[in-house]
This record gives sequence, C-alpha cells and structure tokens, in this order.
Amino acid sequence: MTPLELEYSPSSCVENLDAVLADFNDQCRAMSEKYANFAHEDVPYGKSERTMMDIYVPKGEGPFPVHVFVHGGYWQTFSKRESTFAVGNFLDHNTILVVMDYTLAPEAKMAQIIDEARACALWVLRNIARYGGDPQNITMSGHSAGAHLLAQILAMDWQAEGFAACPLKGAALVSGVYDLRPLVDTYINDALDMDEVEAARHSPALHLPKSACPIALSVGQNETKAFKGQTANFAKALQMAGHECMSVPMVDYNHFDIILQMANPQSPLFLAIAAQMREAP
Repeated sequence: MTPLELEYSPSSCVENLDAVLADFNDQCRAMSEKYANFAHEDVPYGKSERTMMDIYVPKGEGPFPVHVFVHGGYWQTFSKRESTFAVGNFLDHNTILVVMDYTLAPEAKMAQIIDEARACALWVLRNIARYGGDPQNITMSGHSAGAHLLAQILAMDWQAEGFAACPLKGAALVSGVYDLRPLVDTYINDALDMDEVEAARHSPALHLPKSACPIALSVGQNETKAFKGQTANFAKALQMAGHECMSVPMVDYNHFDIILQMANPQSPLFLAIAAQMREAP
C-alpha cells in the first residue's frame, strides 16, 4: 500500500477495527429489532433495485421533524441495514429517521450514485408529509462517502427542481472526501474507475453550492491527515463562498466510531444536528 493509500485508508488509524465494526453491526441489529414496529421498510424512491429507504416514524401525531442519513463505505459497501444505529435516539426526540440505500460501485458509476442520492433527497422533500413528516424541517447527515454524496445534494440546482433555494434546515458532513482527485491513483478507484476529469467533475470542493442551508462539519481526532485536511479545506471553501458552516470537534473518535455518536443524545455531533432542527426557517 502506498503512502497515499494509507492516508485514505481509515482503518490505518484503528488498532481494534474488528471490535469497532462488530460494535457497529451489533448496535444496528439491536436498533432494527427493537424498533421494527416503527419502520416502513423498503420504500422506493427510484426504479433501481437499491433505490429504497427505511422510514422510522415516532408514535403520535405529526408533523415530525425529519432526518435523513446517507451511509458511507467508499461508495462500494454497506447499506441501510448498517445505518440504523441512531434510530432510538431520533425517535426519542420525536423525529422521523430515514436511512437510504443507493446502487454501489462497480455496478454504478459515480454519476449514477450522485443522481440517486439527489433523487432520494427530493423524494423525501416532496413525499415525507405522507408519513407525518414536516417538509419544512428536514435535516440530513452523511458519513464518509455519504458526506460526499450529501455535499453533492447541497450543490444541486434547486431552482431547476422547483425550489427558490436549498430547502433543507441543515446538513452534517462527517469524515467526508470532498476532493476526489487524490483517489484516482489508489486502490479505492478500482471499482469506481474514475479518471482525473471525472474525479474533478464529481468533487464538491470544486463545485460549491450557490445557496445552502447551515452546514456542520466534523472529523474524528483519530483520523488520518488526509481526512482531516479534506474537512478543513472544504470548510474553508464553504466559508469563503459565504455559506454558514461550523466545526464540530469530536475528540477521541476515529473514522468508524465517530458516526455512532449520533446515537448519543449528549454528543457534540447529535447536539449540532438537533440545533439545526430547532432553528427558525
């Protein structure tokens, strides 16, 4: 593995990766089983096999705030089944949680994956009221590759979709890659098969939103310099473009366990998301 590949290998900073992933899977399994009666499973937002989501709805009368989570996995692994770790926390806060799937590489190229993520966000905005959700109070978060996809959602042409500006209340980008060009010559690109031009085309850092909701950015203290640099550089670019963004420090966390803190109601990450949901439009 080259030095660059090590920098973009999150596991290089984790000594007990198997234990971390086991905890991740155990937490997701426990949440899925405990809150099965709250779930509307396999709701389609597109026509492809994986363009589906699970929608967890609190008991009682809405409209409820809505949070949409976009999973990571370098656009090649994981699914909505590994995205349920925070269900209990959001339901406890009377918030709908939507966990989404999308087609993975190499079956899909990056352009298709981005299009699917955007289609899911638009579906939620236009249809979540049918599940008791408040379309005026939708926040999103994305982890790793999911943070990249969420950044691409923020950068879409909202006016072309019938919105005067970004209609989301807030977005949380966690441990993301926002400039894809360094990945081209790494093993990560084997399934994605991007050249330099395509990597640049799909890099949010090179195509900033025209309008955006408040954005929170976070990266674990125990992550590589590359991931920390990606977050710092993207935050600086957003700020220079006039967007409202804040940094959420997550001390003592790595690339994998940081996102589990969305299940902790007192974590800085969840508190930042909760603040976005409470902000006046």
